[in-house]
Amino acid sequence: MNEQNQILYNRIIELSNRAYKNNIYVFSDFLSLSQQDLFFQATRDKSFAPIAYDLFGGYENCERKMVRFGSEKDFGYEVDFPIKCIKIEPLAKKFAKAYTHRDYLGSLMSLGIDRKKFGDIFVDGMDAYMYADESTADYLLENFVSVGRNSVKCSFSELPESYKQANLKESTIQVASPRADAIIARVYNLSRKDTIPYFTEKKVSVNGHIVENNDKILAAGDSVSVRGFGKFNIVSEGGLSKKGKLNLTVEIFGAK
Repeated sequence: MNEQNQILYNRIIELSNRAYKNNIYVFSDFLSLSQQDLFFQATRDKSFAPIAYDLFGGYENCERKMVRFGSEKDFGYEVDFPIKCIKIEPLAKKFAKAYTHRDYLGSLMSLGIDRKKFGDIFVDGMDAYMYADESTADYLLENFVSVGRNSVKCSFSELPESYKQANLKESTIQVASPRADAIIARVYNLSRKDTIPYFTEKKVSVNGHIVENNDKILAAGDSVSVRGFGKFNIVSEGGLSKKGKLNLTVEIFGAK
């Protein structure tokens, strides 16, 4: 484990113990998929406190997520995640240029904001929506004023349901096997051989856990992310086709 990961690993254990010993909710920063995998490794450490936890990023299908240490069962009350959604829109849409996710990310980083302080960014035409922790969100409302050549304004909002639905496609696929490589290949129109590098380079995660074994068996309820392609959920398993293939219903995010 490299030094940076070791620091995060130790931090996770420290947060679990702080919540447990002080009987208070404690929250992590936003964690990437690889960091979430590190979190799950830390939960198996004997030093990790015996306390409940949840992961959430703003809405159920976010990739970057915070960890909340503690639960209503532990403390007798519940505290929401300190996450706010911000809408970013040009001051003059008539003359504005449409920018990409990378452009928004670059503009945020240029303000000196640590990547761990904000979560997923969703670009919706000329507008964008992003999740951030509460203190960062308050700062952005006052200081995030431009993206590229666009002058922008920020306001508290919610990710529109129309955006979620427009970027979600339900599809039925047929696979010879419920193996991860077979399903990923079918969802993203790849050969099984083409999927192998994504496993060896740790670009595949299932339910927040990095998966290196391409023969892992997947099932209904699993959420799969493939860096470079996106994310999909396995909604349900159907019967076998006449040719003996397994029918699966999947939700694919970002599908056109």
